[in-house]
Amino acid sequence: MTKGQILFVQPPASFSNPSPCLDDKQFGLGILANAAWLQGHGFAVDGIHIPLMLHQGFSAEDAISLILAKEPILVAIGLNWVHFSHGALETARRLRERSQDLPIVIGGQHAGLFADEIAALAADWVNGVIRGEAEVPLLRLAEAISTGGGFPTDVPGLHTGRAPAPPPKVVDELDSLPVYSYRSLKPRPLRPDVAAISTARGACPFRCAWCIEPVVGRMQGRPKLRFHSPDRIVDQIEALTAEGITRFTIQDNFFVGGDRKLVALADALIRRAIRPGHLNIFAHPDSFTAHGMSALAACCELGSIDYGIETGSARVAAINNRRLNPDEVVERVASAASLGLEPYSWWMAGLPGEDEAALSETEELIGRTMDAGGIPRWVSPLILFPQTDIHLNPERYGVRRRFEGFADYAIFSEISLAEAVMFSEAVAHETAEATRDEITAAALRLRRFIVSNLHRLHRAYEGAARPPDLAGVEARIRQSFM
Repeated sequence: MTKGQILFVQPPASFSNPSPCLDDKQFGLGILANAAWLQGHGFAVDGIHIPLMLHQGFSAEDAISLILAKEPILVAIGLNWVHFSHGALETARRLRERSQDLPIVIGGQHAGLFADEIAALAADWVNGVIRGEAEVPLLRLAEAISTGGGFPTDVPGLHTGRAPAPPPKVVDELDSLPVYSYRSLKPRPLRPDVAAISTARGACPFRCAWCIEPVVGRMQGRPKLRFHSPDRIVDQIEALTAEGITRFTIQDNFFVGGDRKLVALADALIRRAIRPGHLNIFAHPDSFTAHGMSALAACCELGSIDYGIETGSARVAAINNRRLNPDEVVERVASAASLGLEPYSWWMAGLPGEDEAALSETEELIGRTMDAGGIPRWVSPLILFPQTDIHLNPERYGVRRRFEGFADYAIFSEISLAEAVMFSEAVAHETAEATRDEITAAALRLRRFIVSNLHRLHRAYEGAARPPDLAGVEARIRQSFM
């Protein structure tokens, strides 16, 4: 017998926006991890993915009815990224209209950035907002509710809008967290063979001025970065492989560990005879040498690295606390391609200090990486998030903030991808060098440069034994960049 039913809900970006600016068809890792944690402590757990239900033709009311039919003792709604702002609050409102006494909380990375503001704004719909890693507070809530103790308010990291929130608490031993599963999720993901892997938690030690990662780690109660052991990461991959998943992506701060962490993970996979069909890792350009990349190539059928290069200007990078050596970037991309890996590149416009000369340097580096086999995946205007160094110290960077609170950033719930990258109203700041319109124009300029230089990418892979799907790459680039 279980202690009670807990429902985790992945909300839509918006119930009125069928084409959100970022993908909303995947469950957030926080939901998966917390579902496994509560299940391991004796609670029945289900996950309802509203965007997938809407995609398959169900109505919003169908989704709400399905949640309530489970008779949960607690509903936890994920707000893990900016574009879920309206959808998360609307889900809570619809649930509250149908069930006045149902305990409802909202949590996730973006919820944590605006915990007090959301708690006050949604006071009639939610019992509280969790800031921080949610395992400890959710278990405290679930245990209290299941034993008839009502909804406690002295829970670590829980913001109710009525009293100062106790500081967050975390599970200290990272490897003690259970592996997570997709099997309890409804409906099944659109891409059932793909999964994200959690390898680390805590604040990134780098201090890139625009980046939210160091902020989130400290905000969530883990000021230092902590890694899962290689075997624990392989445990997670092995469990998901048993569910039919063959392609894995690591989008957290694993890259901070450099060659040492990557080689150890590859060795563990090989030792345990587990060979992913595809293993993708997000990284800085200088994260891995040929030694680490060789290990990645050896442990899976296909390895790929998404390089966050962002700018081609060493001067702009230095202004924003990011190291950049353009020659080294090209060398690392070329090395990855020569080892049979697929190197992808990500770029931004609107960084402090970015002028005409810097944009020209970025175009030059994009071209050089394409010549070396680097496949451009994304160009976007910088989204200036709260509590980043630029947002806290705009005068130091010559920046004027346009977005301040939750309501400002919620615009991303209602716009499409095309609007997000081409609509200057979605640009959260202006710099001393560029207005919001000029930042948008700069992003479009870089996309057009890529499209006009795709021949360089084809030339780089001419005669390759196993070239990437360049036709698919080109179609995606043309669709998203033009």
